[in-house]
Amino acid sequence: MKVLFQSRADLYNPRGGDTAQMEHTKAAIEEIDPSIKIEIKTETEPKNIKEYDIVHLFNLDWIPETYMQANWAKKFKKKVVLSAIHHSEKEVLKYEKKAAYDIRRIYNFFFSSQAARDVGKNIYRSLFNFQKIRPTIKQVLIGIRNEQKDILRISDIVLVQTEIEAKDISTDFKAEKFKWKKIVNGVDLEVFGNSDKSKFNQLIEDKFKIDISSHPIILSVGRVEPRKNQLALIRSFNEIQKNGQLEDHYLVFIGAMTKNSFEYVTRFNKAISNNSQIIYTGALPQNIVASAMSHDGIYVHPSWFETTGLVTLEAALSGMNIVATGERTKEYLKDSAYYCEPDDVESIKNAILKAVFEPKNLQNIQSEIKSQYSWRNTARQTIDVYRKLLYL
Repeated sequence: MKVLFQSRADLYNPRGGDTAQMEHTKAAIEEIDPSIKIEIKTETEPKNIKEYDIVHLFNLDWIPETYMQANWAKKFKKKVVLSAIHHSEKEVLKYEKKAAYDIRRIYNFFFSSQAARDVGKNIYRSLFNFQKIRPTIKQVLIGIRNEQKDILRISDIVLVQTEIEAKDISTDFKAEKFKWKKIVNGVDLEVFGNSDKSKFNQLIEDKFKIDISSHPIILSVGRVEPRKNQLALIRSFNEIQKNGQLEDHYLVFIGAMTKNSFEYVTRFNKAISNNSQIIYTGALPQNIVASAMSHDGIYVHPSWFETTGLVTLEAALSGMNIVATGERTKEYLKDSAYYCEPDDVESIKNAILKAVFEPKNLQNIQSEIKSQYSWRNTARQTIDVYRKLLYL
């Protein structure tokens, strides 16, 4: 069996969750069944399309290239699988309304609908990537919502990460009839849950001259950008410490800085400079992130929206109590985490205090992660989808 993975033209710049999902799924599938050969390509009309049995597309939200890739595949009568990676429009609109920075404030004022905003972003991105120009022009002519509805119609099956995602797709695109299957997100079991805090502690001591070995931490991993909501977490941490609580804790941020919001980055840098117990490391290799998650403390992910919040699974497996947002994360972690509202500092603060002083028993969720949420399990479920499409 030969499978073609396809997605946005800028799949590797910037890398995102879709990039990681494609790479991990490919590696796990080929390890389980070497007879399945997978290639990753971003062009809209690959000349060797006839060689493939299945075209597996990733991304329903950022769709200019994906739409053309789907129609090209169907032109040659190929089976099409779509991993939607769809974010709730309701959650995105809430984020756009309450967390706009820089010129985005003005942009959102003039473009009130999410569809118009998304098309505008694609037009902007196409100015810096010629591969996106033709797909974006087509999107302007056809309409982004028409493209999204059409790709749902022509896909042989749509893969979602949560049942809530399937419901959101149905609601957001008024798609009453589309075939879908839940495929779990994966955690690298060889990296997370099998590390210790010494490498991370040594990095902090070498880089910042701080010995945190005996201090618990509040950890947050992700690109420093408005969607990840680090500023609200900092405000919550500052308020907690003003009340004389968690004075021995350090708040640690790991992740690259966004290049798309000068104002947010400026505010973030100012906020961390005002508290000596806030540490920003920048981006770190996965093994060091795993080491940080093995440290004593809790993991906080106050993001405005996510698909599943994969990093929260990694942190829970590593032994950290979790504070997170969103029903999708809750579908995975259930009552093994504390939940908060991204636009409510008091909610974040209270969830942090509960996670510190009333920690959850993580034994059950850790067992569930090991048995269900591995990339090998993701691969097995995906292979089963491929085989049913081809042989049934």
